[in-house]
Amino acid sequence: MFFLYPKMFIPTDYDIPPTLYDIMNAIVNFNREEKVKIKDLPSYARSEIFDFDYPLTDNISKEEFETLILKKFMMRRIGYETVTAFKIALDTKLNEIMPMYNKMFDMLDGWDLFNNGENITRTVTDSRATNSNNSSSGTSTSDRRFSELPQNQLADVRNGTYVTDYNYDTSTDNIMGSNQVLDSGNLSETISRSPADKIRIYKEFIENKESIYSMIFKDLDKLFYGLVL
Repeated sequence: MFFLYPKMFIPTDYDIPPTLYDIMNAIVNFNREEKVKIKDLPSYARSEIFDFDYPLTDNISKEEFETLILKKFMMRRIGYETVTAFKIALDTKLNEIMPMYNKMFDMLDGWDLFNNGENITRTVTDSRATNSNNSSSGTSTSDRRFSELPQNQLADVRNGTYVTDYNYDTSTDNIMGSNQVLDSGNLSETISRSPADKIRIYKEFIENKESIYSMIFKDLDKLFYGLVL
């Protein structure tokens, strides 16, 4: 016997997990005189099933996203013994995969396709910084000797034997410098789109969006019983 939802009656011989339809119908239509139609069950039940936080891009409506998932898997049996266990797994999976899929959604070109008019102006800011450092060093030596001796004793002056005045100077120079160049600019670009361009872009947008949803459904498929073909 599976304990699924407090309001849901489960027969004692019920030995397989319920479908999402069973769960939503129990949540929405229990003790309701005027039953909610099947097609509307996801809209009524989603707040009970998705009662946890998960990241979702602003480009996607939370209601649309959750309703689409419930409709996609409505007749599939959950792969867990209880609704609580299923919801924990769903919470974990969405928090795991949605950061990546949110980036994919945000990269799509076409969210504001019919709100931007025929011309779009895009401004790109470019900033660059260049740093350079340089250094140099040098050593100079001055050896000055003077003697009042006659020229025939010049060798004695050179070897320092007879020197009246002697100067020996050594100097070391270290030069260090740095230079920083900052460069920035704005580039404006105007893109003109004809009606034909918009149709093509929108078609690609829809195809890419559906492709992302297909990948999400594939990841969530692991939460349900496998289909027997």
